[in-house]
Amino acid sequence: MEKLSVKKPFTILVAVILVLVLGVVAYFKMPPDLLPNMDFPYVMIMTTYPGASPERVEEDVVRPLESALGTVKGVENLVSTSSENYGMIQLEFADGTDMESTLVKISSALQEAQASLPDMAGTPSIIEISMDMMATMYVSVSRDGYDIFQLSAFVEDTIIPALERQAGVASVSGLGLVEQSVHIELDKKKIDKLNADL
Repeated sequence: MEKLSVKKPFTILVAVILVLVLGVVAYFKMPPDLLPNMDFPYVMIMTTYPGASPERVEEDVVRPLESALGTVKGVENLVSTSSENYGMIQLEFADGTDMESTLVKISSALQEAQASLPDMAGTPSIIEISMDMMATMYVSVSRDGYDIFQLSAFVEDTIIPALERQAGVASVSGLGLVEQSVHIELDKKKIDKLNADL
C-alpha cells in the first residue's frame, strides 16, 4: 500500500476525495431514523357507546361492524373486544397488502355500517398500527423518602404532565403505578343478627 501511494499519489488522492464525497452525500440523503419504515398489516377500529354495557356494545355496535368489515378484501383474521362504553375490532391482513387502498375500503365499509349503529354511538375511529405507536423511551423514577404510593402519585401528578408539555412528545403513560384502595369486609354474624331483629 505504501509503494502504491508513492508511485501513484494522484490515484490515492482521487480515491480519498471520492470516499469523502460519498460520505457527505450519504449523510444528507439518508435521514437518521431510530426505527425502520415498516408497514404492519394490522388496523384497529374503535367505537364509543357511552353508558352501554359490554353486552349492549357487542350486540349493537361490534356485530354490525364485524359484518361490514368482514367483506373487505384481504382480511385474514378479525378479533373484537367489547367493553363498557366502547368496542374495539382488530383486523389482520395478508403480508404485502397495500394498506393505503385498504384503509380507503375500510372507511367506505364503516360509513355504510354507521347507519345501523345506535344514535348514541360515536363515529368509528380507524387506527393504523405502525412503529411510531411504540414507545421510544422508557424512564424510571425514584425519590428519597417516598413510598410506592407517594411515588406513584408524584409520577401521575407531576412527572407525566411535565413530560407531556415537551415539544415532540406524542403521549406519556405510566407503568407500575399503584393506587391505594380500601377493602371493606362486613361481619356476617352481625348482619344476620340485624336481619333477624328486623
